Amino acid sequence: MFSGKSTASIFAAWSLCAVVSAQAQVEPNTPAAREQPPERERGVRLEFDQRPSVRIGRLLRLDVRLTSQADLRDLASPSASTNEDAFDLQRLRVGIEGTFLRKLEYQVEREMRDSSDPWRDVFVNLRVRRAAEIRAGHFKLPFSLDQTTGSKGLDFTYRSLAASYLAPGRDVGVMVHGDALGNGVKYEAGVFRRGGKTPLAVTGANAVNPRTVAGRLVLRPWTPSTPKPIRALALGLAVTSGRVPEGLNGLRGRTVGEDVFFDRVYVNGVRRRVGVELQWRMGPVSAQGEAIRVRDERRGQGIDNKDLPDMVSRGWYFNGTWLVTGERKKGTIEPTRPFLRNGIGALELAGRIEELSFGSDMAGGGSSQGPRAPHPSEKSDRALTAGVNWYLNEFIKVQADVVRELRRDGGRVLDSRGRLWSRTVRVQFAL
Repeated sequence: MFSGKSTASIFAAWSLCAVVSAQAQVEPNTPAAREQPPERERGVRLEFDQRPSVRIGRLLRLDVRLTSQADLRDLASPSASTNEDAFDLQRLRVGIEGTFLRKLEYQVEREMRDSSDPWRDVFVNLRVRRAAEIRAGHFKLPFSLDQTTGSKGLDFTYRSLAASYLAPGRDVGVMVHGDALGNGVKYEAGVFRRGGKTPLAVTGANAVNPRTVAGRLVLRPWTPSTPKPIRALALGLAVTSGRVPEGLNGLRGRTVGEDVFFDRVYVNGVRRRVGVELQWRMGPVSAQGEAIRVRDERRGQGIDNKDLPDMVSRGWYFNGTWLVTGERKKGTIEPTRPFLRNGIGALELAGRIEELSFGSDMAGGGSSQGPRAPHPSEKSDRALTAGVNWYLNEFIKVQADVVRELRRDGGRVLDSRGRLWSRTVRVQFAL
């Protein structure tokens, strides 16, 4: 399925991973070894614990990161006569992260394939204590579990439609955050220069809103006596609020194949987001879901500068996964028996149902078309995804997804143009 060049790249990544893994040293954990840190932490040294790391005593730690992923896509598009079938190197990111004096953490990440907006996470984080940390720089706004999950931890080749088109992305800001009550409460609250840049949803410099405040709260209010299946559950709430500049700056809806099914409308006023989330992980099984609602004011956007009903965008998803090889589900999957090292790696089955819809909060009345329509015809896209994830080792992951989409306009299912199939195979290497 892959071209010769892509196969060579994948083989090279696997070879590098195998060589580095074989040469990695396991640190002893005996009492005698634990007494040695003062001696070991003198001077400059190079270590490898899943990735190259430079240590300068207790002063500085610098880790090198590399993420590369390539897709073989067969994305259905109703605007094209045939499906889009393409091989694409989706991501090539390099970065560094580490600590300074053990209290100041930092991260710098650059996307090498994006010349217009290459910088991703660029921030420093002061850790006063576990319950009180301060982050400043360029990073993701604290909203949406799916959007804030790193690419290495995603269960599917694509983020949910709700996270991709309704949640904010990265921006410059300051945030306080921390874990309290023995990880029973996780909070994040910050002020950002604009409303977050989401590459899939934003086009043009004017498609972002001015200063935005955002906050997220995740609760695990359980005690040791709580039954284990309940203790595996986390519940969250997130909000954002910020002004939207006047103009054609409403949110845009796209299908999995990035075909536009709802275009921007004229907005002016305040944009408010509310999101609720849940995550449940127990052994090799997990479940996760979110519901997001965005309300955009449209002050003075009608005929004779009349106010129009607020624009309302909604999205939700629910997914489940099962590691059939028995590994514990967590942020990074490490196979019990890595591929080519006395095993086949870790195999995971995944499924997701989701929907993305756009309309107004106007009750009754006929719908109409156009960017200044008082009551735009409600349009939606519902998708079902079935996937298989193969974790060869801690560095390489192969994902295969099949997606079935169903588009509606005003509650009416469209003809064959609205019934779409998409298939994607992804190979990811992360160091």
